[in-house]
Amino acid sequence: MSDQRLDALEEKLAYLEASNAEMSEEIFRQQQEISALTKAHHQLLGRLQNLEDAEADTANGIGAVSIEKPPHY
Repeated sequence: MSDQRLDALEEKLAYLEASNAEMSEEIFRQQQEISALTKAHHQLLGRLQNLEDAEADTANGIGAVSIEKPPHY
């Protein structure tokens, strides 16, 4: 195998290794973002469920929930 061909293969390998490292870092960052968004989504679902439960309780006369509009409305 000639030195020129060996150098070309080494160059390609170095490029592939760098690309692989970049993709790995990006996937890791995206997974962290997905985890954070999933956690926020579950929290919002919980808050929505609590509001629905409170509304159902109010409709059934169990308790009164006061949801006030902010002053700028």
